[in-house]
Amino acid sequence: MRNLLEKKLFPYVIKPGRYSGGEPGQIVKDPVGRVKYLHTYPDKYEIGQSYVGLQSLYHIINGDDRFLCERAYALDRDAEEVMRRENIPLFSLESSRPARAFDAIGFTLAFDLVYTNMLAMLDLAGIPLFSKKRTDDDPIIMAGGPAVYNPEPMADFVDLFFIGDGEEGLPQILGILHEMKGASREEKLKELVRRVESVYVPAFYDADRKPLHDFVPAHVKARLVRDLKPEYYPAQPLLPLIDTTHSHLAVEIMRGCPQGCRFCQAGPMYRPIRLRSTADIAGQIETQLSHTGYDQISLMSLSSSDYPHIEELAALVARRVEKQRVSVTLPALRPGSISGRLFESLKRVRRGGLTIAPEAGTERLRLFIRKDFKDTAIYDTARLAFEKGWTTIKLYFMIGLPTETEKDLFGILDIIKNIHEIGREFPGRRTINVSLSPFVPKPHTPFQWDEMIGPDLVLEKIKFIKRNTRINQVNFKYTTTEATLLQGLLGRGGREMNNVILSAYNAGCRFDGWSESFDWEKWADAFKDNKVDIERLMKPIPFDRPLPWSHVQKGVSTEHLKAQRRQTSTQLREHTGRAEPNDVPMAANGNQLGFGRGKKKLASRNLTAPTKNRFRIRWGRTARYRYMSHLDNIRAIERALRRSMLPVSYSHGHNPTMKLSFGPPLPLGFTSEAEYADITLEENLMPIMVDKLKEAMPEGMDILDVKTVLGKTQSLTAALNRVVYHIALEHLPPLKRLQENIARIMEADSLEHERVGKNKTTVIDLRPAVYELAIDETHESLALTLGVGEGGYVRPSELLRYLVGDDYDIYLEQTLHRREMFRLDQGGNRIDAMDI
Repeated sequence: MRNLLEKKLFPYVIKPGRYSGGEPGQIVKDPVGRVKYLHTYPDKYEIGQSYVGLQSLYHIINGDDRFLCERAYALDRDAEEVMRRENIPLFSLESSRPARAFDAIGFTLAFDLVYTNMLAMLDLAGIPLFSKKRTDDDPIIMAGGPAVYNPEPMADFVDLFFIGDGEEGLPQILGILHEMKGASREEKLKELVRRVESVYVPAFYDADRKPLHDFVPAHVKARLVRDLKPEYYPAQPLLPLIDTTHSHLAVEIMRGCPQGCRFCQAGPMYRPIRLRSTADIAGQIETQLSHTGYDQISLMSLSSSDYPHIEELAALVARRVEKQRVSVTLPALRPGSISGRLFESLKRVRRGGLTIAPEAGTERLRLFIRKDFKDTAIYDTARLAFEKGWTTIKLYFMIGLPTETEKDLFGILDIIKNIHEIGREFPGRRTINVSLSPFVPKPHTPFQWDEMIGPDLVLEKIKFIKRNTRINQVNFKYTTTEATLLQGLLGRGGREMNNVILSAYNAGCRFDGWSESFDWEKWADAFKDNKVDIERLMKPIPFDRPLPWSHVQKGVSTEHLKAQRRQTSTQLREHTGRAEPNDVPMAANGNQLGFGRGKKKLASRNLTAPTKNRFRIRWGRTARYRYMSHLDNIRAIERALRRSMLPVSYSHGHNPTMKLSFGPPLPLGFTSEAEYADITLEENLMPIMVDKLKEAMPEGMDILDVKTVLGKTQSLTAALNRVVYHIALEHLPPLKRLQENIARIMEADSLEHERVGKNKTTVIDLRPAVYELAIDETHESLALTLGVGEGGYVRPSELLRYLVGDDYDIYLEQTLHRREMFRLDQGGNRIDAMDI
């Protein structure tokens, strides 16, 4: 299977690194005697690999010797097209095993707009879309995640829903499947319902969600993990080889939120609050940084600034990782919940993004949704951020909340303008990025019965705000209003949505959460074709009408939610911001954590002027890493340097970066033994440092040579002008024909070629940059000596068109190898890259 992927899929897709696997931290097990479980995330790799829950479950399951867990993600449109054309089934990243060969497949449904992606993955796997059509030869299809708190829109497609925290429940499910190897799928599902809390099997309920069997519970209670145990968080997380949406170390510090906002589904979903100790968090960070080398840590929770010991934790972590130039960030901040001392910790190395979430424009509306802080809290937080050196602030508002009036929209305008004026009190440019998100009524919240306003009205409100905020330093971003409407329709829908989703999938809908892929017309046709009235679904739901998710129990009762929805108040609780103590915070042992001294320490260390030293490395990469881009390679080297703890020199300023210089980039899909980088240290290079760096490099990215660089030299990219690539003769035309093609190329005066760029196509002459084509009998390969830098530039793929003619596609299925790079000076002297 892997050979098929290397030849027929990876060369023909835009980002093969999404599907090739091989990341540090991946786990590959022998399948014999084990339950084979495929954990999938039905969105692009860049999104799914950033999902913290996937990392935990992956390692928890693989930590049990009875199971193996591998991964798969949604295939982008280009990959899906190739796979259907070449009859390639959905496969796992770790072993390239076809998905249908697994015993169970689990889908993390993070939100409603991934449903068509899930159907595409099942279809590509060769698994019947409808649960009732599956046989004992098919895997059991499971689903979990935030969206399954209303499982009905996908009930026909899923064998088993698991609702709630999965750290304990998922291994329990797989353990029962291990016990029941050889049993029928129906027997397995019955046993799972009997023995596992929070399991919902739609086939065991009628259309009104009433049990069809005595052993089936009338209500499904969401699973709750009481304690966030250290073993839930892997010592060595999966480290992506390509860039992902959240390219940082995400660390959960607590689960649940104390605020109880009435619009928020995550609040009741993750309640009650469960805290992790600062010692556990700090220990996890230290261990995971040593295995990953990330340059940023995000202290994650629904409301991180409400973690009781957030100031002490942030200070402790920032102090420990400062030497590695690792920064600490928090997600969106609740106004009034962050102090100057906390800002000092967050800016210790570099200032990350800063998001303030007022949610609504007036104190009245914020009180109604239980975001009861005054405008002054928003302004105080913004002023403090500007005072501490932040130049960009993001504001998050919701549009279309229940009881919203024009006054609330003017309130948003006032907040934006007032924060802009506060920014003008400080020198330099201040930017405000405003995110406007349409309100969506969510199940299990007090607003689950409320009306959804139409996309045209939402857009009108957004345009009103933009039109009345004409300030150069204010930028707006908002989601597609029709996509938000769809999210609400699906989220509050019942089983009538199954056919709507199927129709949209058959019409070609994919990646509906991505604005460039979303097609509202196809979805509107799907609703119409299945006689599902959109206007009716948008209307308020009467309190006495059964809800499609009423059989799922989580948190407070429906009666309590009704009481919350009826509740109104005009009383504002007195806002009390965090105190601003004069003394520095204390660690658990009573020692001062040293707030505000990091910058002075850095200045002092630099002023002592240690002897700086620059050295050059030559490194290579095997086929495991051939689908990493040049930027991915740079990121991998930077992370290895952090893991090695070498005293790398950094630039100065608000965003310090490593002083590194790389040679010419390697084309995607190539292996190499001639990659170069210059690294500047704060100290003299010692042999033990080289050993540490070699140990820190990922397996298959090996350091082949190291040499000190003396004096100021020209950059490698500017100095090198020749590069040698090799391709195995077995992948090329017969020797006689190949030699004829070589002679024809070398004798030609010009080789015109159309080079296709992002914006235009240019006709170029390749011949001046082709210096030698020779048969290398030692390596049984063809050696191509081509120009680079001042020596001209030709892509090997462009030249191979002339070498293989009509068989050009053969090249795409093979691996080219960069053997060496050098400089040829005006006297004809050859200078190795390590000697420049």
